[in-house]
Amino acid sequence: MKVLILSCNTGEGHNSAAKAIQEYFENRGTVCDIKDALSFLSAEASRLISKGHVFIYKNTPQLFGKGYRIAERHSDKEADKESDESWLYDIMKLGAEKLFAEIRKKEYDTIISVHIFASLMLTKIRKAYNPQIKMYFVATDYSRAPGLEAAKVDAAFIPHEELQDDFARAGISRDCLIPTGIPVRMEFYEKTQPEKAKEYLGLPADKRVVLLMGGSMGAGPIRSLTRMLTERAPEDTIIVVICGNNKRLRQSLEKIENKGNLRLVGFTNQVPRFMDAAELLITKPGGLSSTEGATKRLPMIFVNAVPGCETHNLEFFLERGLADMGQNASELADKVLLYLREPERLEKLKKELNSAFTHYSVKEMYEYISEKARTF
Repeated sequence: MKVLILSCNTGEGHNSAAKAIQEYFENRGTVCDIKDALSFLSAEASRLISKGHVFIYKNTPQLFGKGYRIAERHSDKEADKESDESWLYDIMKLGAEKLFAEIRKKEYDTIISVHIFASLMLTKIRKAYNPQIKMYFVATDYSRAPGLEAAKVDAAFIPHEELQDDFARAGISRDCLIPTGIPVRMEFYEKTQPEKAKEYLGLPADKRVVLLMGGSMGAGPIRSLTRMLTERAPEDTIIVVICGNNKRLRQSLEKIENKGNLRLVGFTNQVPRFMDAAELLITKPGGLSSTEGATKRLPMIFVNAVPGCETHNLEFFLERGLADMGQNASELADKVLLYLREPERLEKLKKELNSAFTHYSVKEMYEYISEKARTF
């Protein structure tokens, strides 16, 4: 089996999912490469689409949400008509010829797409060339992606059993909807005891940790929330903010008066250990970040979502009692202090997460795909 994973640089979540799949497959001895699907349109198209997506997401989230809702409504209409094409398909199929040339050149027999754009390119390849190749789609959010109704895949790996009705509307047979969960790195399935994690990270052993993460593109009132928490947090609590590569955010947070209870962290590959050390996570409801926290059984309070797929992620967790949320910095701070005062609330969330998240996603994907490869 030789596997190609197709991702897109429209937010780091898709790339994180791709890397998680690659990590597990390669550990099982499978050749597994990752490529940017948009690059098969052109390098310039990939750059413009990715940068445009990030710019709109960060600077005009309401516009981003409006565009996503329009795409969803169009997707629903096409699903009702059982259409096999869409406007998005018409764009993405332009990269199919170059992608197929790469597939033939490298002799890939299995393709995994973690973005709908890539699945639509693969659909054009299937229609035009009908190659003897297995093609799979991996959902990275807790809802059906607009455009999925036009994709022709051998199976779709979806986030949860309770979402099968939603994904079935895309015309994928229920037998081919595999509820593995969203793929995260193997480290998130491992558990380091909090005291050991704190020691490794250089955090005080006698302090509770509240972890703030804004996602790869930054989101929400992180600065104002951080200021409120440093002012109001109990003496036995420290606030750890992972800024990643967001230099502007870090510079802004460095201006906050630090009473000795604030730690700022830049880019780090130790997120699983920070989660092990933490009592509570405040983050946006991205598909990957929420799944990573859930896999760690870490209670989460979500920052009010950017309209679009994150709204569906938020609804999935809230409707099942798997997380809490705040509409603004003040409400978020109040929620954090409430959970710190009443640790039984934290325990309840942990139990709910433990019951709802029972899959080892990358392991189950590997077993399904490798079995299909043996019988293909």
